[in-house]
Amino acid sequence: MPHFQNSTLEICLYGAAAVVLIVIGIQFGRWIAGLTASKIIAQKEQDLFTTQKGFKTLYEQELAGLKTANAELMQENKLLGERVDEYRKKAAGYGGLFSSGGKRADAMYALLMENEALEEALHTQNEKLRQERTDAVKESIRSAGYRRVLMSQLMNDERIKGYITEILTDEKHLPAPDGNHAASKQ
Repeated sequence: MPHFQNSTLEICLYGAAAVVLIVIGIQFGRWIAGLTASKIIAQKEQDLFTTQKGFKTLYEQELAGLKTANAELMQENKLLGERVDEYRKKAAGYGGLFSSGGKRADAMYALLMENEALEEALHTQNEKLRQERTDAVKESIRSAGYRRVLMSQLMNDERIKGYITEILTDEKHLPAPDGNHAASKQ
């Protein structure tokens, strides 16, 4: 190791070299930490992307399954509607009354259709009335609760308690046991 004649100069040079080495070490450490952090972030982003991709695949599978089931149900509904229509037409012509077919069977079919429409309207009206009755009962229950709270507050009032005690102790105001007010007034 080289030595200088001036020890102060030597200490300054060694100190400067130490500072330079420390600065280089800090920069190297930051560079390594940055690389490590970017690798960790990239890995987490990849995990997140994989999870999102999995959820998207699952969502698309569920959606496709639901669309298929919906299409099947629509087709079944259409077939059942056609069957009901056929049964209506058969019912309109059965019984021997309208065996001649034609206008009478068509009239009976129209009556059946009108009857179903009226039944549906009646059902809708009944549902509306049921809902109104339910609402009225709920309102009545709520109102009774308010009255109960009001009566409870009144009965806890000291003035009211005093009036009740006064009435109970005064035998002139109380009715007779047989319910005859005239006997108690005499």
